Amino acid sequence: MIPEGTMALRTGGEWVVDALRAEGVRHVFGIPGVHNLAIYDALLRQSEITHVLARHEAGAGFMADGYARASGRPGVVVVTTGPGATNALTPLVESYAGSMPIVLVMSDVASPLVGRDIGALHEVPNQIDCFKPVTRWAEAVTEAGAIPATVHAAFDLLRTGRPGPIAISIPNDFLTARVESPQQSGGHGRRPPCHVEDIRQAARLLGSAARPLIIAGGGVIAAGAEGQLVGLARRLGAPVITTVMGRGAISERDPLWHGVLPNSRATEAAIKAADVVLAVGCRFAHRSTQGLLLNLSFHPAQALIHLDLDPTVIGRLFKPQLAIVGDARDGLEALLRELGPGDARSGWDHGWREGLRSAASSRYTDAVARLIESLRAALPDDAIVVNDQTGINYWMEWRFPVVRPRTFLYPVGSATLGYGVPAAIGAKIAHPERPVACVVGDGGFMYSVNELATAVKYRLPLVFVVMNDDRYGAIKWLQETMFEGRWGEADLANPDFPALARAFGARGERVAGVESLPDAIARALAADGPVVLELRIAIDPPWEL
Repeated sequence: MIPEGTMALRTGGEWVVDALRAEGVRHVFGIPGVHNLAIYDALLRQSEITHVLARHEAGAGFMADGYARASGRPGVVVVTTGPGATNALTPLVESYAGSMPIVLVMSDVASPLVGRDIGALHEVPNQIDCFKPVTRWAEAVTEAGAIPATVHAAFDLLRTGRPGPIAISIPNDFLTARVESPQQSGGHGRRPPCHVEDIRQAARLLGSAARPLIIAGGGVIAAGAEGQLVGLARRLGAPVITTVMGRGAISERDPLWHGVLPNSRATEAAIKAADVVLAVGCRFAHRSTQGLLLNLSFHPAQALIHLDLDPTVIGRLFKPQLAIVGDARDGLEALLRELGPGDARSGWDHGWREGLRSAASSRYTDAVARLIESLRAALPDDAIVVNDQTGINYWMEWRFPVVRPRTFLYPVGSATLGYGVPAAIGAKIAHPERPVACVVGDGGFMYSVNELATAVKYRLPLVFVVMNDDRYGAIKWLQETMFEGRWGEADLANPDFPALARAFGARGERVAGVESLPDAIARALAADGPVVLELRIAIDPPWEL
């Protein structure tokens, strides 16, 4: 091993791979192109990092997101210049909204041509500017010797601040040039702790509360603070509401789990009844709090404590009585210490609350319930369920029982079609030992069906459950609801999905009905490669307009 600080001579592509390896990266998703081949040459000459070849850069980006969501480790994407780079923008929109740690390394035109707009091959003038709105940091490398420091800085930022995508653009001549740079180690940086006095104030408010309530977001899972969350909930006797990103932070079989935030029928009355609300790692995203179901507000008599790693999200929608900036795990541990041992003196009527947990609109039909129950019964607790966007996914967003963290992947931030198939591949790469099932509609499946070839190439035993109603069903429902029953341009001409699966080299099966689904999933889980299960069913979304 070369000592840190020792000068070494390498190509820019070798420096990229060397820095990724030092940061503990073991999987990279991407597609080679004429401008990034120096990175691929370096990847091919080592064995610690495995490359996964996607069929589209958007697929590579969603694979990296699924990998990061399922594992907590950064997902890394390597793409080429111009269209290769911009193809990865949509996945970064989701990763940004979901605070997923993604590092995108893209090539650019040669350094003398950057920004000149003279029609160079693959040129996008000022390419890096495309990525600034959807990344935590977007950096164009301006000298070859800065490549390793820039890559290491990206990982340092992911370890110290709110996770999210980072984009690095490197001119292709820098990637082929041989340059000298100091050897660096990885793994540096830690999240900031919470201020001691803020914790004391929060403990006083929570300790004197009659009906404390906790809202747990994805920041709890990102911090690995699930145990501390449950410990604090027990100490306070406080029910826990999770955001969609926070699902699994507490088992949804736990009596203290109350509901998923956007499910207003379960959560709205409980939130209004609380006198002190502790929001942890939750940014109160508009889609979930001011959307088609919940219209969240806090009344003046309530005390809102908002703990988050990112100070810019605190107070953006709801002004807290107490703001705490810092790591969720540190903050929850400190609150437990400050409160000390003791019995919960909660004033909650848990019988009343239990009735709220199961509240549902009349549109939550037996057919929908049976389908969700069949999916849950067919999968072990540690199975990773990857959602796309279709009628049943909108119900699963807060009705499918989640009992472990990082087992329910859902593109809640962007609500994009085409997430499910590649994200499931990324999740399976991250956890080859665990079952992975993707639940997707016919429209969403066709958005990224090309990545079925990737699943076949790597012989990934994945289950794709395709809900086929021959239309963009949620759009049809919205049209009919909003425009006096009129609808159009939402019907689809679909292929024979089992036959399409077989054409790719996967298995395909048409499931007779919901009652046959558990056995079909069991057979699919036992296969040695990907299986596509088609279920013909139409399900309206749960929205209330």
